Amino acid sequence: MILLKRLRFQSLRWLLLAPLAMALAACSTGANSTNPASFPSVSADDSTAYVAAGPAVYAVDLDTGNQKWFYPAKPQADLTFYAAPTISEDGIVYVGSYDGSVLALNQSGAMIRKFGADGRVVGSPVVSGDLLLIPTDGGSLYAYDRHSGEAKWPDPFIATTDTCGPDDKTPSCSIWSAPLVDGDTVYVATLSHVLYAIDLASGEERWQAPLNAAIADTPALQDGVLLTGVLGNSLVGIRAEDGKEMWTVRTAGWLWGSPAVADGTIYFGDATPTWWTTKDGVGNVYAFDLSGHKAIWQKPTAATSTSPVIAGDRLIVAFENGQLIAYDLSGNELWHKAALGPILADPIVADGKVIVAVTSQEALLQAFDSTTGASAWDYLPDENG
Repeated sequence: MILLKRLRFQSLRWLLLAPLAMALAACSTGANSTNPASFPSVSADDSTAYVAAGPAVYAVDLDTGNQKWFYPAKPQADLTFYAAPTISEDGIVYVGSYDGSVLALNQSGAMIRKFGADGRVVGSPVVSGDLLLIPTDGGSLYAYDRHSGEAKWPDPFIATTDTCGPDDKTPSCSIWSAPLVDGDTVYVATLSHVLYAIDLASGEERWQAPLNAAIADTPALQDGVLLTGVLGNSLVGIRAEDGKEMWTVRTAGWLWGSPAVADGTIYFGDATPTWWTTKDGVGNVYAFDLSGHKAIWQKPTAATSTSPVIAGDRLIVAFENGQLIAYDLSGNELWHKAALGPILADPIVADGKVIVAVTSQEALLQAFDSTTGASAWDYLPDENG
């Protein structure tokens, strides 16, 4: 995605590193770029995993791994799905497409509403009560009433800097991650090196925080501080109240994912760019003390461009080479599994299982027991899907 949102478009991430660096300096690519190849991303509710995978969205039973439904019934040339679907409390599945739309699907997989936007939807849409927030690589954030489809802000929020924005002569300030809602504020990260705070009711900007590099994923919010990984070898703490930079910790590689937080400790992984391959890249998994901003432990690993997930007393980390490792929170390895292909999207934990979307001809989803790492099931779309 030139391309970024964790630039996880398989081996293109590092092969396009030099052009990417130039693109990032100019606020990344515009909304009218040719659609890149997609890789699968997964989310889940209590009973079902939903995976966005190129031309279709699939619903898979969490217990058995059996397919429940898929959308659309027949491929449509203008639909390509990347971002992990979002599931509302009333069971509606919202999924974004590269054609600049978000589709609302019911629990049978039928489309019940379509929402429009100005660019590709690369970051997941977000549901906040009756509000649906849609980020785009055109640098806009839309707010709709998710039931009626009515626009809730007079105009979409448009990210703008000195070098990017809505002007036709400059590239857009692309948004490739999901917005973060906290109370009456929504936080938006951009590839143009700026983190924004926006009033949820009006869509008006409250503050902006310029950083030293592109922000590829959603910040985590803890104790009034936005924990923001950047493609500049650092994790930055931004005060949520006013956007003031509080601290920066240096890392060996780029941070593509969001950090996880538990008991005052920040957990995250990085990836060091290489010219040759995604699969053989190197990285680290870190634990940092949130109050002192000091490293507690650091593990040299393969490259990871995903967000770690905490399951009870376990830290689950997925790596680009297809490895999946569970650590205890002290950094000791508990189990280690090899998936059937690269893992380029965030793992999730649901129904006592770690679910990963893989880039493979043998499986689209794989499920592992979160405690033991034992294989629970593999899913590959059937001939009708």
